[in-house]
Amino acid sequence: MRSLSKLPDLIFRYKFLIISVLLLILSIIIILNNGKVETRIETFLPGYKPGRPITEIEDPAVQNLVKMSMKFGDRYTVSIIYKSHNSLDNAGSLKDLERLHKKLESLANVQMVISILNYPGSERYMQNDALDLLNLPNELHSFVSSDGKYALFLVILSVDKMVEPIVRRITNELKGEPVVVLSEASVNNKLFDELRRSMLFYPVVMFGVIFAIFFYQTRSFRATLVSLFIPIIASIYTYAVHFAFGGILNILTSMIASFLIIIGSAYPLHYYNALFRAQDARKHMFAPIFFSMFTTAVGFLSFLFVKIPAFREFGILVSIGLLFDFSLTMTVGNELLLHARSKTKRMPSSFGIRYVGNKVALGILATVLFFIILSFFFIPKIKVGLTSTDYFSKNSDITKAYSLLEEKFGMKDVIYLVLEKENGVFLPFDNKNIDEIIKELSKYPEISSVDFPRTVPVTVLVLASRTQPLLRHYIADGKTIRLSINLSPMGSENLEKVTQVVNEIMKKYNYKYYLAGSPFVWKAVNDNILASQIQSLVAALIIVFVTLLVVFRDFSESLKLVSPVLFATVLNFFYMSVFKMKLEISTALTSSIIIGLAIDYSIHVGHDYGKTKNIFTTIKNVGPAILGNALGIVGGFLTLLIGGELSMFKRIAILVSLGISTAALLTLTVLPYLLSLEKVKGLKKDITKTRNN
Repeated sequence: MRSLSKLPDLIFRYKFLIISVLLLILSIIIILNNGKVETRIETFLPGYKPGRPITEIEDPAVQNLVKMSMKFGDRYTVSIIYKSHNSLDNAGSLKDLERLHKKLESLANVQMVISILNYPGSERYMQNDALDLLNLPNELHSFVSSDGKYALFLVILSVDKMVEPIVRRITNELKGEPVVVLSEASVNNKLFDELRRSMLFYPVVMFGVIFAIFFYQTRSFRATLVSLFIPIIASIYTYAVHFAFGGILNILTSMIASFLIIIGSAYPLHYYNALFRAQDARKHMFAPIFFSMFTTAVGFLSFLFVKIPAFREFGILVSIGLLFDFSLTMTVGNELLLHARSKTKRMPSSFGIRYVGNKVALGILATVLFFIILSFFFIPKIKVGLTSTDYFSKNSDITKAYSLLEEKFGMKDVIYLVLEKENGVFLPFDNKNIDEIIKELSKYPEISSVDFPRTVPVTVLVLASRTQPLLRHYIADGKTIRLSINLSPMGSENLEKVTQVVNEIMKKYNYKYYLAGSPFVWKAVNDNILASQIQSLVAALIIVFVTLLVVFRDFSESLKLVSPVLFATVLNFFYMSVFKMKLEISTALTSSIIIGLAIDYSIHVGHDYGKTKNIFTTIKNVGPAILGNALGIVGGFLTLLIGGELSMFKRIAILVSLGISTAALLTLTVLPYLLSLEKVKGLKKDITKTRNN
């Protein structure tokens, strides 16, 4: 009876905890019923809408690809590299090739297979089940490596939607064969597998690492557990909101839980530390935690200025998660952390934090300024770009497969030159023009080879295409043909140069033409990433500075408070150049993340200094929590280096860890020095006034 009489008091005391648990159950139900993940590259194009066809994207690269696909009746193509036991010029060596060709044709959902065995005109280079490698024309080397040990099959599927499960099944059915499967669907399948693993693996590992660091700082098991479970609950709420409104996760948004665990655990940590120096911690910490949350959200909301929907979605969802995290800290956190405080007699660890003094601060400032000046010589060397293999580490099967394609066939990507005759149809005199175009294109190192059946007159090809499905790959109708341009690694890196070359060559001919292919889609993404980085970075810095100005109402002080973040942001690009990282989807995130996270430290220092007016006391008060949080963030992000094949997450881990370490160091050393200068000026003015009086 006594226990039952206490029940209303317990319910009232932990009312926010009870409400949050009920919402948590509802959120899990929503996630299980509505959760979806999208891995296509199109998610990073302006105009993309989750779950909608790419035909709705207005980007010229996508429109050309769609136009070409509709004209040629394209289906999805899978490239398969076969490794022969013997060189294909040995007698009988083509028998295994023929067996594999027939096996591929027999697979479900395979419409046709193109290889050296059925390529128009290739039969004249075959004798005794062997190839005449010495006399093999250049276009046929698109299907056979120069050393004769590798052959390339183009497998055309009978479907063009939901190809990922089909490609996965084909890959599984080819296990045991000496082959490597390459396609965008293979990349997407690998991405999906890695993202699914990452969504489960990294949060668990991060939890363990951050738990160890926070437990050492708080010396309280309960407080540490609360600090980590609050952002986990906030993550689940965020996913539930996203899925409830029909959202689909992509490569970026799939990592929201990891980001919120690392970022959001700071709020309960600061709150718990405040319980030991303030009677009403909620009143004392509401403002600094709120503005920490707000400025961090600003860093992520700066992606709203970006045209790429995936970036905007990522920024919005992380910001929503941070709002949930703040609300939970002030409600559920207050209930549970007060209980944790009452159950412990041990003070949180100070880490031995104290202000290091002006001389050390000046030395650190001088060193940082030196590297900032140096960075302006390094930053222009940073490359902009992303390819499908950039997602993965060098040891990944995907990277190895594409490396094999480069090494043995001298190609990395394929683009198409579509030729159209406005008047009439292709006639015998066009043969000469096509030969000249192919010859001119083949002169450039950016182009490995050009694939088009030249052993048969184009008029015959047009007629034969009506009955031979294979020729539909090259012939749309009597007025439209296309050349497959195999790009070398140099060409893939410099698509603009290839476009210029094609435009210059085509000036001589009276054809209407356009270029199409997935590399142009990647280029469109890369171009938008560069613009997005500049827009989001400028927007984040301006909004953060204005927020500081509103909060602290002092231009000079706000400038000093933003300086650690500004220095860390510039050095972030220096670190990119040192580690030879490209500016791409993952690295473009890091600057805004660093701004959003590191400004919290300045806010806590500025807020406490406004109360104590003593920089030594301020560093003693907030320094341990700042260092604990910085170690938690660094430790959390560094877990992304463990295992897995997604190198993009590893790049984020390195850059954010370095950026946060830099910002925390500057906040605890240089910022106190800069803030104390104002006090010294004030003392000098008072002394001068006293002397004058």
